[in-house]
Amino acid sequence: MAVKKKNKTQNQNEVMVVEQDSAAISTVNVDQALEEWKAYQKITELMLDESDYQEIQGRAFKKKSAWRKYARAFNITTEIIDKDIVKTDKSGAVKEASFIVRATLPTGRYADGWGNCSRQEGNKAHPNHDIPATAMTRATNRAIADLIGAGEVTAEEIQADVKMNRNVKPKGRRAEPDEEDIIDVEI
Repeated sequence: MAVKKKNKTQNQNEVMVVEQDSAAISTVNVDQALEEWKAYQKITELMLDESDYQEIQGRAFKKKSAWRKYARAFNITTEIIDKDIVKTDKSGAVKEASFIVRATLPTGRYADGWGNCSRQEGNKAHPNHDIPATAMTRATNRAIADLIGAGEVTAEEIQADVKMNRNVKPKGRRAEPDEEDIIDVEI
């Protein structure tokens, strides 16, 4: 948990952040943080077009192409940290894949993203390619989104929810669990 304190000896647009769980102290330059966020918004406005979005249930979600444009604009590199590909015993066809991808800024700051895809998501024409590729795309998109602070769910993640008939609602509304999904627990 972080505690924000304003240090009077610093520039008035800097905030000192003290981590309670460790001895780490860092200073955040508010003006610089705002400029970086404005750069993200400007890149979104100028670089992305309608082909970078997919409409799902009346809402636009950024696709793989959008997240790759952000990576290029911010000079973000990505690498696979871990992967797990599960295959059937008999035919060796891919059943499920999970990836962890790390996105890194030139400053060394990084974020890891996890992505998964399985055969349960629907008919995959080429499961040995489609399932791992989708899992890796989801992990990469999430790592980039987390690194730049976008805090968005990507189109590839929402597609899985829709294909598996999960209750996906527009932004700002949480899906309520179905009555059959609620389990009473005595404590």
